[in-house]
Amino acid sequence: MQPVSATAAELQRWNGGGQPAFSLPTIDGATAKLESARGHVVLVHFFATWCEPCREELPALSRLAARAGGDVTVLAIAVADADRSVQRFFATTSVDFPILLDRDRVVAKAWKVATLPTTFVLDAGLRPRFVVETDNAWDSLDPNELTSTSAVDAGGPLSIKDVSNH
Repeated sequence: MQPVSATAAELQRWNGGGQPAFSLPTIDGATAKLESARGHVVLVHFFATWCEPCREELPALSRLAARAGGDVTVLAIAVADADRSVQRFFATTSVDFPILLDRDRVVAKAWKVATLPTTFVLDAGLRPRFVVETDNAWDSLDPNELTSTSAVDAGGPLSIKDVSNH
């Protein structure tokens, strides 16, 4: 997997169907399940600690979730990263969401993640609605746009790029 960077990343409408559920260990030794986030807009964020754009994006995702006031849940998945590296990184980087460990890339492969960072936006029913396959300016995104856009099947705010075949 290669990290990619773009100056103006855009969320793209997801047309790939559902994604498989997962259950992964967290850096705290617990287990996190995608299913437990049902009922919220969920950002499933794939990253690695060695990826500089990923490192910069994590605090912005935490701020987005805080601005959403509980309406957005972030599940951050460290892909093929050594547990020790992930623990060291988060000892100095504070976020308000669980950090999951995809040690063998099982979930990343199942979700067909080819670049880091990659973030999927799932609606409250855990159906993928959008994807961004690069770093994104999460601080510039109004969480109300994200939650209202993921609740509909087509259209959406102008700040969201719709590349569907509708």
